[in-house]
Amino acid sequence: MGVRVQLLRVAALIGLLFLAGFLLPKLGPEAPGAYEGVVAAPTSPRLTGAPTPTTTVPGPPPGFPSMEYAPPEIEVPDGDPIPIDTKYGISYTVPGDWRFLRGGVVGWESAEGSVRFGDIADYGYDYCPESRDGATKADAGITGRNGVDEQTAAFEVSRAAELIFRDEPGDSVAIDYSDPIEFEIDGAPAVRYTVKASNLPRKHDCDPTEGTLDIVATQGYSNATVAVFMIVSGGRIDGALPRETIDQIVSTLRRT
Repeated sequence: MGVRVQLLRVAALIGLLFLAGFLLPKLGPEAPGAYEGVVAAPTSPRLTGAPTPTTTVPGPPPGFPSMEYAPPEIEVPDGDPIPIDTKYGISYTVPGDWRFLRGGVVGWESAEGSVRFGDIADYGYDYCPESRDGATKADAGITGRNGVDEQTAAFEVSRAAELIFRDEPGDSVAIDYSDPIEFEIDGAPAVRYTVKASNLPRKHDCDPTEGTLDIVATQGYSNATVAVFMIVSGGRIDGALPRETIDQIVSTLRRT
């Protein structure tokens, strides 16, 4: 009898331990499922399965001036034009109804290549409530190039229109490139291309069906020997950026 009671106690103890092992994990938070609580870096749908292009980017010549960060933001009253100094020694000004994002970047990439601009400002942010990506009516920004002249940099970066406006190679988007326009910015050579795109695919009713890309390459004074400025804007939408405003912004490019 005493042995049976002892065995029952052992069996009961084993049962309690098993029950505790089963219930204790349920008392805490459940482990997340696949991707739950994990935020992945944003990607374009057309990048799924596409390899990330790898290229060697030339650096500036030895001893060329450089800075890790752009100059401090210039405070202006609400509604006043916004001057923007960049780390390439080039400044530009946007209208007061734009939004300046110090440290922000905008870029596009595919299996065919990539392009990215910093010191950006945008116009009409989040104008399309159907879009979850914070759509803008226009964006401006700047990047740098080394090892090429202004003409080559302007030509090469203007061809990024293929990344910006196409969903995939050979789609129905029509892209028209202007001839280069040569001029000067504070005595330094500058080259401008204007690219027009039409028949853009629409995911939402508020998406543009047309777009333009303006590229200006000129001398860089720090971080890169050539500074490349861009404005990309959507067309055939309410409140689209007028061509005269684009030209006005380009006219403000100057040495810092």
